Amino acid sequence: MKRFFVLAALAAVPPTASLFACEGEPPINAPENTMGAQSAVAVASAPAPQEAPAQAALMSACPPPPCAPAPAGPVASASASASAAPEAPGSSSAALIPPPGITRGNIVGTVTTKPSSSIGQAVVYLEDGPTEDAPSHLQSVTIDNKQMNFIPFVSVVAVGGKALFVNEDPFPHNVFSPDNEKFNMGNIPQNGAHVRVFKNPGAYSLLCNLHPGMLGYLLVTPSTWFARTDAKGAFVMKHVPAGTYKATAWAPRQSPITQSVTVSDGDATIHFELHR
Repeated sequence: MKRFFVLAALAAVPPTASLFACEGEPPINAPENTMGAQSAVAVASAPAPQEAPAQAALMSACPPPPCAPAPAGPVASASASASAAPEAPGSSSAALIPPPGITRGNIVGTVTTKPSSSIGQAVVYLEDGPTEDAPSHLQSVTIDNKQMNFIPFVSVVAVGGKALFVNEDPFPHNVFSPDNEKFNMGNIPQNGAHVRVFKNPGAYSLLCNLHPGMLGYLLVTPSTWFARTDAKGAFVMKHVPAGTYKATAWAPRQSPITQSVTVSDGDATIHFELHR
């Protein structure tokens, strides 16, 4: 008789009691339930004296979950959009739009070397490159020790950037340079990596005291404006703000040369002849 009474009491609980279930039930005014939220609230709040004991028992065993904030209507969304702060100039989408009122041009030309074997490894950079809208590359560079070689043979990073030296060979390598700041990274094991930040401009020869035949170069430029030559010695430095700059050409085992170049709308042409 008691079992029949309990089953009858549970059967009398209305479907609205399931709104208070503990597991897996979102609040009735959560976004996924917005369409039926008002009707559900109305049903849940309707008086049902004869069913109150059963509902109270369920609620005491499992309290209702907190209600999520109601989603903003069209008026609230419009006011929120209107009061949103403008995008910062340094954000990614703003960076896609060039600053207004800046005339730009390209620096183009050639670099020749004696001997000519270094012609495809030359770099042209601006000593006093503009800081506005500067290219974001050259802030870091990766130099591999692979098959007993420094790859790439010539790497470039701007002042304040970092070089990551990694070892892909199945034996240790050492990386050091006797030039400028004179650094020694110590031994780098297989799959290991060492990092160094370069604070001063200059050219560094890269050597390994474990393998004397290894050689590479790292050029630290004073600005982020640079261009590398192709196999024929041609280069293009694009979208440089108008102005007069000091352009320097560098190549391995060559004496660097600096010339003045004036950039305006269009191409500014300059040629370098390097030698030892």
